[in-house]
Amino acid sequence: MSVLETKKLTFLDIRFNKFSGPIPSEVFKLGLDVLFLNNNEFNQQLPDNVGCTSSIYHTFANNFFTRPVPSSTGRAKNLRYVLCLPYEIGFLKNAIVFDANCNNLTGPIPHSFACLTKIKILNLAKNKFYGPVPKMVCKLPNLQNLSLSGNYFTQVRPECRKLIWLKRLDVRKNCILGLPNQRKAEQCREFFSKTRQCPNEESLTIVPCSNNYCNAAAKFNHSVIGNPSTNMKAPMT
Repeated sequence: MSVLETKKLTFLDIRFNKFSGPIPSEVFKLGLDVLFLNNNEFNQQLPDNVGCTSSIYHTFANNFFTRPVPSSTGRAKNLRYVLCLPYEIGFLKNAIVFDANCNNLTGPIPHSFACLTKIKILNLAKNKFYGPVPKMVCKLPNLQNLSLSGNYFTQVRPECRKLIWLKRLDVRKNCILGLPNQRKAEQCREFFSKTRQCPNEESLTIVPCSNNYCNAAAKFNHSVIGNPSTNMKAPMT
């Protein structure tokens, strides 16, 4: 792509095309202020240097990413419109909009979302996320819209049910017993009958803005040295 050789580019918008394959790592070295890559056919894993971007607004929504998102994303301090799921997302304290809808992302929601106190819109719809919805996500102070529809979540806490009642939380087409407009039972059984892989599972409970962050991170790093890969089977609750 000749655009990757541009020296003074600050706004790159290639939305709504049919670009496919992996995203070139050079994109994140351009010194952009705005980067829109959504609604294409990009796949595989995001480049390891995704956290090096200087972008303020950045979207990957509506692509086909299937592999773990690099933890370096947490170093992208300027991002306000971002897709990522390692626990390091908790370092993005300036994030306002988080849009990861319509991809093949999976795994539980990291508890580190609790650190994103400026978030107004959180969209994780139409993916393959599962497990209970963390109550700390529903307690984010500036949250106006939380879209979790089209996933495989199994439980919502009272804090989240309050958002449903206020019409700020959409959990349609999940696997939550007792709520209307959920997936058919056979769909949920089929999904949970297969082993789910979530790398660094233990890190998903780490909250960088909490008082015990250092101890939790140290414990996780020690466990990774002893067991660098994790296979898990998602439970039905």
